[in-house]
Amino acid sequence: VKRAQKEKKRMRRMKMWKNVGSMAAVLAIVLILPNTSQKVAAAMQQIPVLGDFFKVVTVREYQVDGERNMADVKVPEVSVDDGITSEEGEDASVGQAKETAEAINFDIQQVTNQLIEEFESTMEEYGDEGYQDLFINSNVLTDNDRWFALELILYQGAGSGYERHRHYTIDKTTGKRAALSDFYGEDYIATISEQVKTQMREQMAADENIHYWVDEKDVPEWNFQAIKEDQDFYINPDGHVVICFDEYEVAPGYMGCVEFELAETIE
Repeated sequence: VKRAQKEKKRMRRMKMWKNVGSMAAVLAIVLILPNTSQKVAAAMQQIPVLGDFFKVVTVREYQVDGERNMADVKVPEVSVDDGITSEEGEDASVGQAKETAEAINFDIQQVTNQLIEEFESTMEEYGDEGYQDLFINSNVLTDNDRWFALELILYQGAGSGYERHRHYTIDKTTGKRAALSDFYGEDYIATISEQVKTQMREQMAADENIHYWVDEKDVPEWNFQAIKEDQDFYINPDGHVVICFDEYEVAPGYMGCVEFELAETIE
C-alpha cells in the first residue's frame, strides 16, 4: 500500500512537471518566434511578408557612344512578388503595394522616355555640331522591415550639366507610397522648411566652402523660402526623413544635389 501511494505521488509530480514544461514550450514559441523570425510571425498572423516584397529590375537599356553624343541609360522598374498572399486571399496591403509599384513605374517611364526623346531629337537636329550627355540609373537606398526607398538619378549634359534625383518611398506596413504629411501633419511645409533653413545656416557657419541661397541680401529673390508641396524626399535606413533638392535648386552648381536629414525618427 505504501509503495502504491509513493508511486502515485511520483506519477502526479511527473504529470505536473510535464504540464509545466508544455506550457513553457508554448510560451517560448509565442514570445520568441515573432521576435526572431519575421516570416514565422507573419505566418502565425496570416499576413503577407513584405520584407522581401519589392525588387528592382532593369527593364530598358539605351546606349549611345559617339564623339559628341553619349548616353548610358538603365531604366528601373519596381517588381512585386505575386506569390505573397494570406491564407484567406490577397491581403489589402499586398494589393495596395502592387498599385503603388505600378504608379511608381509609370512615373519612371514617363520621365525617362521624355529625356530619351529629347536626346534623340537633339542628336537628329544638330548631329555633329553639338555635344550632349545623358545618364540615367537608380539605387535602392533603403530596404528594411518598414521602408523601401528607390532613388532615380537623372543627368543631362550639354556644355554644362544638370543633375536631378527623384525618390520613391513605400511603407511596407500599408503598401502605400509615403508622404511628408503622414509624418508632419497638415503644416508640414512650414515645419520642415524651418528645419532646412536652420541646417543651411549651421552648415555655412561651420564650413566656408558650403553655400546655400538663404539670407542673401544682394539677390533676395534667390533665397530659399519653403519646400514644395510635392517636395522630393526619402526615408533612410535609420528611419529619418531626408529632404532632397536638385542641382541649382537651393545652392550654386558646385554644391550638386543637396540633402538635409531631419532629426525625428519615423516610427
